[in-house]
Amino acid sequence: MTEFKVYGPMAIPFSQKNKNKKITLEDKKKFLADLVEEGISKKQGCYIFCLRAGPGFRPWYVGKATKGIHQECMHDGKINRYNQVLFERKTGTPVMFFVLPPGERKNKAPEKTITEMEKTLIKAGYEKNKDIKNTHHAKDDSWTIKGVYGKFGGGKPTKEESSFRKMLNL
Repeated sequence: MTEFKVYGPMAIPFSQKNKNKKITLEDKKKFLADLVEEGISKKQGCYIFCLRAGPGFRPWYVGKATKGIHQECMHDGKINRYNQVLFERKTGTPVMFFVLPPGERKNKAPEKTITEMEKTLIKAGYEKNKDIKNTHHAKDDSWTIKGVYGKFGGGKPTKEESSFRKMLNL
């Protein structure tokens, strides 16, 4: 089993003119330097671009990095997506969470595991924000287990459903 650790939220530097926010090339360089300083720039795993507003966070993009976080989370195409969110949403501070192998030395993780984790995180992000920018794994399941998994409506679960959930740690 591969273990991962959450890093963040890390603030993403941005420039602002009037109410328009934008991540510039200089902001990107500063953020990548922060990743190096934190010792996570070459790690593999997943990242989530969010806007922090008040006490909460809203996910806008979930990505995976199989080469290294520094190469993939601030790629020009990704920055374009982030800037689109910043332009459309006038409030909130851009931040990024990372889910990476723990420790200073371990940088690699199995690609299949990272892909599986990305799918799960996209789905969770979609549940929190239906306007998330990548929804390719976010579609609702075509099945549910009443009182246990999926959209099973309200109400108190039965004793059997509660026991089943507890047994699987759901």
